[in-house]
Amino acid sequence: MVPAHNGPSSGRFARSPRPVLHNAAGSGPRANTVTASQARAARRREARRDEQAVAAWLRELSGRTR
Repeated sequence: MVPAHNGPSSGRFARSPRPVLHNAAGSGPRANTVTASQARAARRREARRDEQAVAAWLRELSGRTR
């Protein structure tokens, strides 16, 4: 049986397919949007947090009596 009406209300073919956008590397529509400089800055922040945590741990250890 063929449907009498196949318009937008039926939900079938209601929207045209979205074009797939590719970046220069061709990795597809879900490309990584983090830039290299942002990644470097994040690594520097993480390293600084690690250094501060170690320094705090060493200060705590030096304050304790044996």
